[in-house]
This record gives sequence, C-alpha cells and structure tokens, in this order.
Amino acid sequence: MIDKLYKSIAAGLKAVRPCKVYVEDVPQNFAQPSFLIIFYEQEPSRGINGRLKNSVRVDVSYFPESGNEAFEECWRVGEDLSREFRAADFKIRNRNLKIVDNVLHFLFDVDYREYLPGETPAMQTVSQNTDIKEE
Repeated sequence: MIDKLYKSIAAGLKAVRPCKVYVEDVPQNFAQPSFLIIFYEQEPSRGINGRLKNSVRVDVSYFPESGNEAFEECWRVGEDLSREFRAADFKIRNRNLKIVDNVLHFLFDVDYREYLPGETPAMQTVSQNTDIKEE
C-alpha cells in the first residue's frame, strides 16, 4: 500500500508542477527544481473485521531552481500545492506550508484503510428444523 501511496503522491505533484520527484533519498546527480517525498510518522490502528486504519505524515520538500528569486518561487509552488494537489484514492488533510533555507516544506497527513482477509468466513451456514407438525 505504501508503494501505491508514493506513486499517487508523485503523480499529484507532477500534475501541479512537472519536475523530477525523488523518494526518501537525494541522489548524487540531484537536479533542481525537484520534489523529495519523505514519510516521517505513521499511526496504524485496528478496525472492525480485519480492517486497518493508517494515518501517515508526509513532508514533501520542493527545491527551486538556484537563483535570486528562490523564495518567491517557493511561495508560488506552495500556493499551487495547497490549492491543486490531490492524491488519487487517498484522503489528504492538515495541509501546511513552511519555507526553511529557500526550501519549501509541504506537510500533510494521509488517511487510508486497508483490509486484510482473515481465515474466518463472514457468515456461517444455518441449519433449520423443517419437520414442524401442524395440529
């Protein structure tokens, strides 16, 4: 499910700003402008009938092109992300923006549910007594 979440977030970021998206690691040939997706906290909980509820905290960093207007570019991209960013099949909440050292941090939470099939059947067979005598 985490792979699907990464792909959905990356597709949502590229829909807002078409540039390179890195996941959890910045490579040696790092190109700017680009996004970096980092998951930094997860809160799993159990639900009914084998369902799992997960809440994941995400930090998407945006590295603007090097230049004199990097701060302004971060604000523009932040506004676009807060208005237009969507992750298909996932619920996004608690959007927050901050700029540190000319790098935009777009912080949000993702809620999703998983179902793990169990060994017990949902329903069991019912036996009926059909030998009822009327008097």
